[in-house]
Amino acid sequence: MRLSRARLPHPLRLAAVAMAATATVAVAACSPPEEDTGASSAAPSAEPGALPVTVDHKFGATTISSAPKRVAAMGVGDADTLLSLGITPTTIAPFADPTQRSAPWNEKLLGDAEPVILPQAAQDFGGQIAKALGTDPDLVTAIGAAPSQEQYDVLSKAAPTIVGPKQYPNWQIPWDVQTTEIGRAVGLPDAAQAKIDETKGNLAEVRKQHPEFEGKTGVVVSGLPTGAVSIFSPQDGRGQTLSDYGFSFPESLKPALTSGFYGEISPENLNLLNDVDVVVAVDWEGANDRLKKDATWSKLPFVTEGRAVYLDQQVGSAMSVPTVLTLPWVAEQSVGPISDAAKKAK
Repeated sequence: MRLSRARLPHPLRLAAVAMAATATVAVAACSPPEEDTGASSAAPSAEPGALPVTVDHKFGATTISSAPKRVAAMGVGDADTLLSLGITPTTIAPFADPTQRSAPWNEKLLGDAEPVILPQAAQDFGGQIAKALGTDPDLVTAIGAAPSQEQYDVLSKAAPTIVGPKQYPNWQIPWDVQTTEIGRAVGLPDAAQAKIDETKGNLAEVRKQHPEFEGKTGVVVSGLPTGAVSIFSPQDGRGQTLSDYGFSFPESLKPALTSGFYGEISPENLNLLNDVDVVVAVDWEGANDRLKKDATWSKLPFVTEGRAVYLDQQVGSAMSVPTVLTLPWVAEQSVGPISDAAKKAK
């Protein structure tokens, strides 16, 4: 799940800055809150022979001996994977809205369950540890997060804890790798692989049904108050979405990528986007309305020719965190308008 997570144009930057959240919060986390959280969890039985299992990750290895019954999802997107496997987590880390318990892509699976919301899991991971441990988990997943070694140590002393594989940077863990790791940890590796195969089949069907995507270039941007735009790399979930549909990232824009995840194109250089076949603008707090009203943007050829696509904030947030649940939902919302734009590209 390549998180730009994240999952969120601007929260991602905050997450990157704050991913080494302080140990002082972790110390406070040693004492779970006294109040009854009311959190509940549900989990199916493990597959035969799947447990015990040892999961290797960036902080070492975690052994899970029996099927966990109470799983705290501390990573953004981790709850989606658990829900897809029939596991209702005790906690959930929202994508964008810090009060959001559910989203269109997972609400049916979540049902009436009331997991504890961890509103700042990306920006302030340490500050959420006490809430997570307060749900008495027997497994903690923090793959869609960036905990420090110190924070991991606090969690792992309370319950088996898994984080991302060491070969991937924070926020750049592919969604299928995340799904595989969680599936193994909960004793459902075959079910996890089935979800991966199903999701990849969905994406393959998008490419099959839309040959107009083949050979085209595409880029995802988000408007900034300055008149500039953020541009997201293929390593970001939003850029990955277009790659999954068959688009390629334009070579001419690679120099604009300065952080690995994203870059910025100044107002005077927006014409760099003219040679891109499809430009997808994802909203963030009114960014798309600003773009549509911006005189410079409105006169650019890719806009006047209908090759600009505008997706709302919820779709943009879902794109930023690819999971086995968000990927098909995003396709339902976005493929139609992207196809219309691609057909207008020369």
